[in-house]
Amino acid sequence: MGEILTVKVDKLAPTGEGIARAEGSPRVIFVPQTVPGDSAEIEIVDAKSSFARGKVVKILSTGPQRVDPACPHHAAPSRVGPFCGGCDWQHLAYEAQLEHKRAVVVDCIERLGGLKDVPVAKTMASPKPWAYRNKVQIPFYGEPGKPLMGFFSAGSRTIVDMKECPIQPELSVRIALTVKRLAKERRWSLYEGKTGKGWLRHLFIRTNAEGQALVGLVVTRKEFPDRESFSAELRAQHPEVIGIHQNVQQEQTSVVLGPEWKRVWGAREIEETIGKLSFAVSPGAFLQVNTPAAAVLYDAAKAAVREGGKRWPMGLDLYCGVGTLTLWMADVFPKCIGVEENHDAVKDAWRNAERNNIKNVRFTSGRAEAALPRIAGEIPDGVCVVVDPPRIGLSQPVRRFLTERKIKRVVYVSCDPATFARDAKFLVQSGFKLKSVSPVDLFPQTSHVELVGLLDRS
Repeated sequence: MGEILTVKVDKLAPTGEGIARAEGSPRVIFVPQTVPGDSAEIEIVDAKSSFARGKVVKILSTGPQRVDPACPHHAAPSRVGPFCGGCDWQHLAYEAQLEHKRAVVVDCIERLGGLKDVPVAKTMASPKPWAYRNKVQIPFYGEPGKPLMGFFSAGSRTIVDMKECPIQPELSVRIALTVKRLAKERRWSLYEGKTGKGWLRHLFIRTNAEGQALVGLVVTRKEFPDRESFSAELRAQHPEVIGIHQNVQQEQTSVVLGPEWKRVWGAREIEETIGKLSFAVSPGAFLQVNTPAAAVLYDAAKAAVREGGKRWPMGLDLYCGVGTLTLWMADVFPKCIGVEENHDAVKDAWRNAERNNIKNVRFTSGRAEAALPRIAGEIPDGVCVVVDPPRIGLSQPVRRFLTERKIKRVVYVSCDPATFARDAKFLVQSGFKLKSVSPVDLFPQTSHVELVGLLDRS
């Protein structure tokens, strides 16, 4: 049993935890599932010289921004854990979520980037704060005939058995519960991370606005002993399923998806509409998980490209995925090149350009570091580059490429304010000015925030 303290929560950390202090103590204590203004009895679970981490034992009084979580699996003062770690801010009122996400962005820019007085707009809200996720990956665990299906409890590998999930569409939840029942009836062996044994690892579901779904089983071996009966029953229960796939992940790793996809039945891809554009997406390709908010994000990026009435001889879109942002901005540039390392996504991008009758774009396959030297000769002076990297941010070779004099504007779409701040600091030191940042909420009920940063060469 750790030390028991009574603390007052002052504000939220960039990681989403409450920052608290005990009376008479200068030590900072990070406490999940708290909001500013909460008074709580906590237990210290990890202590360092300058800070500690605690868990809530009891909420003594609540801050004004606290609300009752909609999901029964989310932590709340009257509930007994373990709690799902999928959402960490359901207990925070939505307007307060938007305020704190902006504060996180400002904090990272100033503290990690060392950049002061950068204009940071109010966080743009998601059109749908609930049931917004078009993709979900749900782990399985347990003994044959006794499957557990759900998300890990925060800070552990304990699965909280899922009964419902309000951030997913109702269709995804119904499909997931059916697959769990079929796994139980078939006594499928379930993956055990420590030993690497078992067959079924995760359930993958991608849905669209038309109410269709692609379903994938992430498994450890290519064998699928009862694929025909499973496919038939799943389709009978859910006619909305248009395709069933199998992903093979043989590595003993926390990375969910393996490199090999195999179509079991039906459609190879799913169609989605964002704004006026139609996209075809194969199971493993990247697409923003919040389709309505993606349009808000892409409009913010396009506004950054257009800011000041600038015109560009060409656009370059790095980490372009299935071409969503490239095609969204095709009317801004005379021509645009998209770069993406996922070969299937590049194939999707070409098809998406064709299906939307957009002819001034092209796509090249490969890691940005390898593709940029191949196309460097095509890049004219005065170009605008849009980047939308993964959470780790830009690699050093890409950062160096962006410092070339021919690049006059960088529009940086980021899912991690910390790595954005690091990269923005480098670009500012290399001759750019960070003119503005616009946070966008693609992940309501969580502490994650996307942003669009506008950097112009000084």
